[in-house]
Amino acid sequence: MKKTISLVFMLLCVAFAANAFWLSARWEGTVRVGKKQQTLKFDISESKDGALNAYITAINGKETRIPCEASRLPGYYQIEIKIPSMNACFTGKVIDADCIDGTFSQKGKEQPLKLLCKDYDTGEVVMYLRPQKPAPEIVLDTHGNKTFIEKEWKGNLNFQEVKFGHDDVTLAGTLYMPMGCGENGLPAAVLVSGSGTQDRDGTMFGIKPYESIATYLLSRGVAVLCYDDRGAGESSPLTGNETTFDFAKDAQAAFDFLMTTPGINHSRVGFIGHSEGGQIAFINAANDPRVAFVVSLAGPAAKGRDLMVKQNLSLLDMMGMSYTQAQVEEIEGMFDDIVNIADTTQLQEALRQRFASSTLQHYTAEQIEQSVALMTSPWYMTSIRLDPKPYLEKINCQVLALNGEWDFQVDAEQTFNTLKASVKNVRCELLPKHNHMFQECPSKLESLNYATQGDISWATRGLILDFIKGVYTKKQ
Repeated sequence: MKKTISLVFMLLCVAFAANAFWLSARWEGTVRVGKKQQTLKFDISESKDGALNAYITAINGKETRIPCEASRLPGYYQIEIKIPSMNACFTGKVIDADCIDGTFSQKGKEQPLKLLCKDYDTGEVVMYLRPQKPAPEIVLDTHGNKTFIEKEWKGNLNFQEVKFGHDDVTLAGTLYMPMGCGENGLPAAVLVSGSGTQDRDGTMFGIKPYESIATYLLSRGVAVLCYDDRGAGESSPLTGNETTFDFAKDAQAAFDFLMTTPGINHSRVGFIGHSEGGQIAFINAANDPRVAFVVSLAGPAAKGRDLMVKQNLSLLDMMGMSYTQAQVEEIEGMFDDIVNIADTTQLQEALRQRFASSTLQHYTAEQIEQSVALMTSPWYMTSIRLDPKPYLEKINCQVLALNGEWDFQVDAEQTFNTLKASVKNVRCELLPKHNHMFQECPSKLESLNYATQGDISWATRGLILDFIKGVYTKKQ
């Protein structure tokens, strides 16, 4: 999903970012005026159509509320706030759920300004994230009713820093290894991240979803290997020419590492893959009969071209935006060009023409060039041209496919239909009110805002655990 959110999307509707709704808040920072520090408070509100309204309150002995002109700049998470009456302007980039970092300029003088999200009453920094609560245990009473009780983890938990690799690639990660492997050894999984460069924890917006999965399974007797992607943490740098198949080699190296690790039952090793990581898990399971299981967390199963067409239309639907059949064909044509035009130079020109004539949105020259560069990168072209079906048909191990009801990036129905038609042993589970990051959300619109929806749900973690336990029980 790797990588928003540390997730890389290429959506046609560049005007609005999926995570923009958390701008509605009070933001506060200080600037220097002469020899004194002056506190500035920006109250920003956002309408459903994405329009921004803002006021600034200058605090310097007295408070003065001044109207501003707020707008988004090209690209994700960047905003501009003009204050005409002060001959001043702030431009910044939203870098986290509680921080906008940028520059304040007034009368030709510039200085850095960091805005933090503040509580209206207490003045303290607000973190608009749901807390990561301790994992509850589920027990049954004498009548078979479920009861949730909080329990401390018991036993020794082992976190090992490891390095492995292949060819000239070195990968660094953490092996979550329960102590006391028993007579038959432990089941184990490689956790493969989604598109984009992510660290081993999947860190984004103050949460660490991959670490959450790993520690949950660790405390319940399953070993997990998480690793930094190329270009993140202590792993090798990116060259810029990598494709899904290169990242599949990295995941395979992690699998091979587990297959040589003492205490692991080598007949119980599989993959847990999120988004593109799920697709990578499918590819490796098709090519390696030793893979015992695959857990796909919104792993794409449809052709890349079909996936992206559906993704764009789903986003428009979730935003409540209408579109014509001609605009559907416009979206389809863009991805058809990537599939059908082999020459990269010709493809770049064709895409420029499509962006320039788009009826979905007006694109600036800079936006067009940025979009064309991404869409003609080796990774992107490979993703659009990839058909997972031949790999899916070769998978013999058990597969659990989880998708969220409110996932606009990887459509559940499209994914499940393909998997059921192609994979011999697949179980598909739809999680109600869940988004692409497997966060349980209060509404469909809020599901787009990954920054405020908290950690990966306990329902997701429980399904993963139950599935792996079922697989390795059968392998005893």
